[in-house]
Amino acid sequence: MSEVTTARSGPGRPAGTDSVDTRQRVLDAACRCFAQHGYGPATNNLIAEMAGVTAGSLHYHFGSKSKLFEAVCDYVYGKIVARSVEALAGPHSVRGLLRAVLAESMRINHESPELAGFVATAPIDARRHTELSEAFTKQAEAMTTTLSKAVSSGQRAGLIPQELDPVAVAGMISAIVDGFAHAAANTDVAVMDSMNQLFGRLLLEPDGAP
Repeated sequence: MSEVTTARSGPGRPAGTDSVDTRQRVLDAACRCFAQHGYGPATNNLIAEMAGVTAGSLHYHFGSKSKLFEAVCDYVYGKIVARSVEALAGPHSVRGLLRAVLAESMRINHESPELAGFVATAPIDARRHTELSEAFTKQAEAMTTTLSKAVSSGQRAGLIPQELDPVAVAGMISAIVDGFAHAAANTDVAVMDSMNQLFGRLLLEPDGAP
């Protein structure tokens, strides 16, 4: 009897409560697996085992491993962008923007350390595996757009010099935050918190200067 028709609750069943739960478990497991091992070594069987489902169930929900990577990208970066939009509400200086994004990044790292790991490894995997570049680029551009809009808001409020290119400033902020994500993937959370506090004290004060 196939997984789709069996009465036993489990992976591979048609859309429903169990199916939604299975899909999320696969996403969470894939996020951890890609972060820990990288895209190449993270086989479908390894991800399925980590999720507690069958490889057939993984294929049922996502098709191919590249489609699963795309779904994880959408999930991880979608969550980060949504949280960033809220954190960046209102005009900020460049220092204020960086402080807000880093603070939100640290909160996410406390809640879901595997997200920081995925953010650290996804750009590398996207360069190594061309089939992943489109999915990653889409999410990277969404983050740049979010930050660029925040920079423009700061410029309109007179907190950021008008002559600066919002996209360039957004790219600089992203590079710094990505650096923290790389560190967070291999560093104790408490140590990262101390590093963030030190960075803020030494480089992000005073808040009023651009």
